[in-house]
Amino acid sequence: MKKLAFVAAVLLPTLASAAGLEGTTVDLRYDFDNGTTVFHTQDSVLVGAGTELSCPGAAQVCQVLTSPTQTLDFGDSSVRYDYTGPGSGFDNIAVNHFRFESLFGSGTAITGVQLTSNGIAGLDASRLSFTAHSVQVDMRGLPLASQAFFQLDLQTAPVPEPASAALLLGGLALLLARRRA
Repeated sequence: MKKLAFVAAVLLPTLASAAGLEGTTVDLRYDFDNGTTVFHTQDSVLVGAGTELSCPGAAQVCQVLTSPTQTLDFGDSSVRYDYTGPGSGFDNIAVNHFRFESLFGSGTAITGVQLTSNGIAGLDASRLSFTAHSVQVDMRGLPLASQAFFQLDLQTAPVPEPASAALLLGGLALLLARRRA
């Protein structure tokens, strides 16, 4: 039985290791609807070293994020938004949020999100929601200091592919059957 436990301890982490965002393409959506003006932007960015999106700029999200300087930077397991300007705020309307989608492939799932924020009063965990591959941040009515940011640190867990899990279980069953014989 010790051999079986050893085999499982060695094989499980190698069959299912959580992948990061570095080198992948993620989708950034910004939804804004004040009743007369409606924006549903979508930008796809390749995650690499440095800032992926900067406003002002050509990205669709820059149609909504019009204050002096705003950036989005994706890390291997994080998303960071930075604001620099005279101080501003997000409109207090029904729809005003960031959505980060296509985060991680089918082999990795988001299991939790930790928020760090400075200069954005009222931004807390109650304004976050997430699924296995997306995170939404509700920005309705939030003020921005002259230097403000939020960072989302994404906790993930590996999701083994069905074929890999079946192969592992079959091998463990054979080892157990051999041990009993």
